[in-house]
Amino acid sequence: MKMEFLIEKWFNKKIPLDRIEKYCKQLNIKKRRLSEDITSEDIRISCVQRQIYPVNSIEKYIDMLCGFVDEAVKDNSCMIIFPEYNFFDLFGLIPGFSFLNQILNKKAVKVKVQDKDKDEEKDRKEESNSKGNNNFLATIFKATAKPIEAGIKRIFSLLAKEYGIYIYTGSYLLKEKEEIYNAGSLFGPDGNLIGTQKKMHLTDFEVKLGIERGNKMEAYSLPFGKVVCPICMDATYFEIFRIAREIGVDMVILPIANLEEYSTWKALRGIWPRVQESYLYGLKSSLNGWIAGMHFTGKAGIFAPLLMTEKKDGILSLSPSYEGNHLVTANINLKKLYEAREKAEYQEDRNPEFEEKYIERTYNIN
Repeated sequence: MKMEFLIEKWFNKKIPLDRIEKYCKQLNIKKRRLSEDITSEDIRISCVQRQIYPVNSIEKYIDMLCGFVDEAVKDNSCMIIFPEYNFFDLFGLIPGFSFLNQILNKKAVKVKVQDKDKDEEKDRKEESNSKGNNNFLATIFKATAKPIEAGIKRIFSLLAKEYGIYIYTGSYLLKEKEEIYNAGSLFGPDGNLIGTQKKMHLTDFEVKLGIERGNKMEAYSLPFGKVVCPICMDATYFEIFRIAREIGVDMVILPIANLEEYSTWKALRGIWPRVQESYLYGLKSSLNGWIAGMHFTGKAGIFAPLLMTEKKDGILSLSPSYEGNHLVTANINLKKLYEAREKAEYQEDRNPEFEEKYIERTYNIN
């Protein structure tokens, strides 16, 4: 507990809100008035794919974010979406973290390249490393949650207002009393908070760290369409997108950070098939790279139903690689989406009598 208190106190010192405001003013961002000509038939959106890079000052973190926002604004996007765990870089503010991070990453890489004949030994080492890393990260997560949340919200509020663009923060840790959630927020071009969504389905990694599940999905009505903002693992389950469709959503914002080696087939368990099932636009941002012995991969992309895309592959824009920094951008058209729904041959069929018999058993409802 003493360690958590000291780390939280340190982060409050390293991420003071007045320092953030002062630095953002010094950037002299050329304010852009969001075009009033944006309609539901011409919505330009950018999704960030970026590599983790621990920083030693809040100013460097802001500079990194500005690089992506500036590029999106110059490309006339009205919204930019950052990835899950968009705060990992700030762990670099912890004294000695850079050195420890290098050791943990090198150790993890060494385990991964061991001879395949030593799989059992490798598994034991990975399990041991995982336990140690989980304890370390659980302490860091609890200690830094409040100061990082406050800092991120202030940064993105200022950037949204200064650049005149809608910004999804990517996810950060939300601490309510003693409970920790993986959550992300959406800000409007006036700098005001539109809403915050908690992650509803967790990975084993998150469960071990003591992160709690959200139990409600909020929909937000923007001038050019209605959106929801589930997080990463939420897209593994079809119910999230089916519910989104039921409540009149047009676009699903999905930040990800996959803690696994990249596989095209594993990636297909997420947003792409959900878009094809639900006839919604899918907007995916992605975090990648190494931190504390963990390797994250994933491609950012913008997806639509098959017949709405040029190559009939469901892809409007996709990062060329699952690592490194990329900004993927595409125009989406809700009129065409609604037309595609009307033409869809295998959509909208329901069998309430059948579903009623199994839903309580399936979802353990008493």
